[in-house]
This record gives sequence, structure tokens and C-alpha cells, in this order.
Amino acid sequence: MTGDLMDRVFGDIKTKKSEALSDKTLSKQTLSDEALSLKALDLKLLDEAIKAANGKRRMIGVWSPTIAAAMWYLKGTIPRFSISEVASHWIEEGLERDYPELVQKIRDGMRK
Repeated sequence: MTGDLMDRVFGDIKTKKSEALSDKTLSKQTLSDEALSLKALDLKLLDEAIKAANGKRRMIGVWSPTIAAAMWYLKGTIPRFSISEVASHWIEEGLERDYPELVQKIRDGMRK
């Protein structure tokens, strides 16, 4: 239903990298595979992050006029469209694609 529409609206997000992100220190290019490997993960920090995520409601804000306009358009045209739900889906999908080991470790830790 909304997946096809989202693919059309955000299709270029999957194929293009933002120029702004490519220069930032937290982009995937600057995080070595070794730093994100399960052996090199800071397990204490990971545990703290999992506890914080489970213990409090946290918001993640993203500033992008393009995303905001598309989301508000979809909210106005699709009954019961949830900006938060769709944004969560797309962010998780991106994290799973770019950092699968980290996401799996977090999910395992959240199940404990």
C-alpha cells in the first residue's frame, strides 16, 4: 500500500548519498568495518544505549525540507498515514542495510 508510494517518493534516497552526509565524520565511509565489528564494539556503551532506548521515550529529529514536505503530503493524502511509523521503518531499513551486525547485536540485547 504505502510501500510502493514511499519507494517512488524516496527512491532516490536508496541510490544517492547525501553530499552533506558524505563529509560528516559519522558517515559510513569514515566508520571502519573494524570499529563496527562485534569484536570492536564498546559493549558497555552499547548496553547503556539499549537501556536508554528501553527506559525513556527518545525522539530523533531530522532536518530535511524535502522529507518534511513529502511526509506531510502523504499524511494529507493517505488515510491514517503515520509519519513516525514510516520514518521509523525507513531509518531501521537503512541501519539494517548499512550496519547489520550492530542492529542484530542491539536486537539481541533488547530481548534480554
